[in-house]
Amino acid sequence: MTDLLKRVNKLRSKKEPTLGEIAYEKIKEAILLAKHKPGEFISENELATALEMSRTPVREALKELTHENLVEIIPGRGAVVKAMSLKELKEIFELRQFLECGAAAVAIEKITDDEIAELEKVWQEFYKQVQQNKEIDTETISKHDNQLHTFIISKCDNSHLNSVMEMINQQIHRNQLLVAIAHGDLADTIRQHLEII
Repeated sequence: MTDLLKRVNKLRSKKEPTLGEIAYEKIKEAILLAKHKPGEFISENELATALEMSRTPVREALKELTHENLVEIIPGRGAVVKAMSLKELKEIFELRQFLECGAAAVAIEKITDDEIAELEKVWQEFYKQVQQNKEIDTETISKHDNQLHTFIISKCDNSHLNSVMEMINQQIHRNQLLVAIAHGDLADTIRQHLEII
């Protein structure tokens, strides 16, 4: 019976994603990468055309994104990328501070010197590029920022902490990218990450 369940799970894991799942991933990625800004209306028709699918899977995806607080459906007007109030933003970053400081205290015992050296190498390279006035893509910085914080959480080996951080991480990630774009001081961002490391 166990072998049968393993085979069934293997087959399920290989199934092709539905159009709704594809639309969900693509729209969510665009929001998290600030390609759709907070307060911006997003058209089902335009999304469907861009994704080369009908409006039905796009509508499903937008409905799912409302549950994640990324999109708000306004009756009679359509979908809008949800903006966060300063209070909400402050609360999320306070929560992150509590969780990640505690996680860092646990993770420090489990992170190897080689792992720290590898992290430092990446961020030192970014710093070198900034010092040489080379342009660095904010999406690349954002991606590595997310990887660093996720890595610290993962070293705690705590499934409950992982679940909580996953829930708030997308809001953190989206807002960090917007701040990085507005702030424009990548050298400062890079220095902060080197301090963490």
